[in-house]
Amino acid sequence: MNAIYRWIVFIFLAFISVLMVNKGLDLWSLGTNVDGDGIGVTFLGLEINDRVPEANIPTYAIGFFVASFITLLIALVLVVKTFLKFSANTTAS
Repeated sequence: MNAIYRWIVFIFLAFISVLMVNKGLDLWSLGTNVDGDGIGVTFLGLEINDRVPEANIPTYAIGFFVASFITLLIALVLVVKTFLKFSANTTAS
């Protein structure tokens, strides 16, 4: 995988990570403002669960935070790997 593709994947993963943090904050700030039996949780148009009870909303928020952290770590590994390969190529020449 060359450097350009790694940067494209990094930007995509960073964008997804920001969206997941945003969804986690949205769920966390929802708190007890739930009407009926629960809420539906969707991400990027995909329905994750159609009826999440009020007590489980913080669990879903934490799940989005953890998933965004993992996604960001993967993105950072790609960038660090690109820089290490670049620095190895420049010192060898």
